[in-house]
Amino acid sequence: MNNSALASEYLSKSFRLLKQAKSSLEEGDLLGTIDNAYSFIENLSKAILALYGFYSISPHNAQRLNIILYKLSEKELTLVRKLQLLEQRLYPLTLIDEASFKDSVLIRNFEAKGLIKELEEIFELANSVFDEFHS
Repeated sequence: MNNSALASEYLSKSFRLLKQAKSSLEEGDLLGTIDNAYSFIENLSKAILALYGFYSISPHNAQRLNIILYKLSEKELTLVRKLQLLEQRLYPLTLIDEASFKDSVLIRNFEAKGLIKELEEIFELANSVFDEFHS
């Protein structure tokens, strides 16, 4: 499998995870929203790494994007920075095993809606970056 095909697979998986995050939010599963959002970030980061010939099976792939920064355009750098900041924000929340119906909720509904909007914007930017990479 070539780099582009692998990156496309990760991009497709990211889209499915975005849909699952939206579905979790609609069902009131805020923890599921966080988990799917974090997985979205990880897969999108793997997609970018794959475009440049890197493959990683370890966690925190958004932080591993630093190894390709010198190869990136301004638009790609913007995408990488957004992914890294979002990963830093969400990762601690994935470590706490709580149900969304408990008294101490990790994220409120309106914050989760904002998170989904942010993920959608990142996905649009990623699609644009992928299109430019292949043209």
